Amino acid sequence: MPTNELPLAVVIEPSGCLADTVADCLALRGFRCVASATHMGAAAQILEAARVDFLVAAVPAPGEDRSGAYLSDARARNPGMAIVIMLSDPAETAEDAPATAIRLCKPFDRTTLEEALDRAAVFANGG
Repeated sequence: MPTNELPLAVVIEPSGCLADTVADCLALRGFRCVASATHMGAAAQILEAARVDFLVAAVPAPGEDRSGAYLSDARARNPGMAIVIMLSDPAETAEDAPATAIRLCKPFDRTTLEEALDRAAVFANGG
């Protein structure tokens, strides 16, 4: 299957190491991955994408431009998008995060990440 036909996943995470780990997990599930350190950067990278199937995103940093936060435009076009939000603090509210998002508190191990990805996929598929 050509790369551009694979389902698209977007990872928004300022830590390159963590972004790579998340992207690796998604790639093993058959996704083509795009990563960005910021929400605005991710939104700009996927402007031409007709469909985004999965989003794994850190909560925007304080002071970060919230334009395109949580891929708001892509979510409007893809209401069944699976979403995992990575929180730095368990008490963090992430008020503007999509209500359908699975919350995952950092730090986490690969098994916990995989479980969150599974839950998000099931939830996005109506389960």
